[in-house]
This record gives sequence, structure tokens and C-alpha cells, in this order.
Amino acid sequence: MDLKRLLGALDVLGCVALYMVVGPALILVNKQLMTSYGFPYPMLISGIGQVSSAIGSFFVVKVFRWQPLSDQAKSISWDFYRKNMVVVGAAFAASLCFGNAGYIYLTVSFVQILKAFTPCVVVLFLYLSGVEAPSRNVALSVAAMSAGTVISSFGEAHFNLTGFLIMCAAETSEATRLVLTQRLLCNLKFGAFEGLYLMAPICAAWMWGLALFLEVPKLRASGDFAKVAENGDVFLIAALLGFAVNVASFLVIKRTSSVMVKLLGTARNAGLVLLSALALGEEVTAQQALGYGICLAFFAAYNYFKLTEKKDAAKPPGSPLPGGKRGAAPPAAAELTLRGGRSSLDLEADADATEGLLDDGAGPSPR
Repeated sequence: MDLKRLLGALDVLGCVALYMVVGPALILVNKQLMTSYGFPYPMLISGIGQVSSAIGSFFVVKVFRWQPLSDQAKSISWDFYRKNMVVVGAAFAASLCFGNAGYIYLTVSFVQILKAFTPCVVVLFLYLSGVEAPSRNVALSVAAMSAGTVISSFGEAHFNLTGFLIMCAAETSEATRLVLTQRLLCNLKFGAFEGLYLMAPICAAWMWGLALFLEVPKLRASGDFAKVAENGDVFLIAALLGFAVNVASFLVIKRTSSVMVKLLGTARNAGLVLLSALALGEEVTAQQALGYGICLAFFAAYNYFKLTEKKDAAKPPGSPLPGGKRGAAPPAAAELTLRGGRSSLDLEADADATEGLLDDGAGPSPR
């Protein structure tokens, strides 16, 4: 192996390592802020990360011009921004806020286990909204993941109904965001920082706007504002990690692919479950481990079937497919416009990858 390829491999490994570390670090810091530091305000906590992401992406896009706005982004009208992107931003803000709120009531490990159920909700919503009908193999994989989640939930030693319902709301919000993205923004593809530049301010506005009515009055009455000054360094770390998560995702996608980010995200969640059990002393029962194992196994099957179907759909009409079948004729142009040519796998990878809209082909990827 020559020096150039060695440096390239080390570069990819470094980016992957960064991605695997900053996400769990942000989760643990946010949980500590809301529990150990007595700051149970998920909207404000989530809003901190979005503000830092908005500021960071502004410098990347506008100041340093490392990823300048494309002609497509520049052509977005205020009317389109208000009617479409603000709506998607609201769903995403709800997903983040509910997701953070779950850590107040549930262990880190159980939240990660529940996240394995998200593809099931996404597939259901895409089907009910008429965006995408799952194949038989995908439907069976989703059913098995649902069964694994049920097994894990009944095996949770410290089950909390409020936290469980909050996580259900988080996953419903995330599925809603993906469907809205497919419906309202189907023809738009932005680079990672470009999408973050457009979406992070919307999410921050929703979070801080609602927090002014739902969390700030309680914050003022309880005197918890003082905790921000007392633990300013921890809040600063949370803000920096909020932006670092997006930077790490961007770097990994540039050097691998959005699908790889999705797979790494799954491995990262599994590692966080293991870390929570071994290092943080959280109890993970044998039944939970069994249920989570079922979720992971059929999640891998789900991704395999989705990737296979995506590759088959991309083959020219009449080309051979597995099992002796022939590639189907491409859908009409009107259908491609409606669906934006993107599968649920693309959209879920977007959700795992960045806080904005991700262009799977944004720039070359050395492979």
C-alpha cells in the first residue's frame, strides 16, 4: 500500500472514529444536564444544539464558503420556504425535543433499544400516506423488528410509561418529518451544510419559540437559570457537540456513503447500549438483550432488502434480476416527480446523517 492510500485509509478511519464518538457523547451530556444537573428542559437543550448548528453552518456556507449555496438553494422563494420547509422543520423540532425528553424518564440503553423501532413507524407512515408500499420481505422484517421491540419493552427493569409514550411521540414525529420531506421537498437535494444552513434556524425558532411559553416560565419560577451560569462549561460542550455531530456525519458521508452512515449509526447505538450496561451501571436484562438482538438482526435484513430493491429498480428494463426476473420499465415522469426518486432507505439515512437535507451525491467520495 502506497503512502497516499494509507493516508486516505487513516483519514476515513479518523472520520468514522469521530462520528462514533461525538453522537454518544452528545446523548450522555444532554442526559446529564437534564437529570444530574437538574435542568429538565428538553426544548431548551435541543435548541442549544440547533443554534450552534445554525451559527456553524452560517460560517461554513457564508463566511468561509467551504460549501457555498447552490443555484437550487438560492432559487428558493420565501413563499416556498414558509409553506414547505417551515412545516418540515416543525416536525423535526418535535422529533428532537421528544427524543431528548425521553432521557429524563428512561435509561440511555432503553432509549437506544426503542430507536430500533423507528424504521417500522417510517414504513407504516410511508405506506399510509401513499408514498411507498413495502415489499413482502421488507414488511416481514418490519414485523420482526416490532416483535423484538415488544420483547425488549416487557423486559425493561425500570419501565416508565411516560417516558415510553414520549419516545413513541418522538418516533411518530420523525416518521412524519420523513413523509413531509418526501411530499413537500421531493425535488430538492442539498449538500449537508447547505441543508443545515437552511433547516437549523427553523428548528431553533420552533424550539425556542415553544420553550418561551412551555419551559421558560417554569425555569424562571424555579430559579434554574442560575444552573446555566454555574455549569456554563457543560452547556458549552453540549452546544459544540451539537454542531460536531453534523460535521462528523458530513465527513463520513463524503468519504463513504449515506448508507454507511446509517449502518454506523446502528452500530453506534448498539455500542451505547453496551457502554450503558458496562460503564454506567444501567441494567439490561436478558429479555431486553434478546429483543434488541432480534431488532438488530432484522434491521440488517431490512436494509439488505431495501438496498437490493433499490439496485433492481435502477437496472435497465429487461435486464436480468435475481430469480430469473426481468427489470421493470421505469415509472412515468410524473411519478418520479412525486416521489423525488428517493426510497425510504434514502430518507432514513438522511435522518441519521445530518440535521438538514442531505444530497447523497454531494461531491465526490474517495472509495
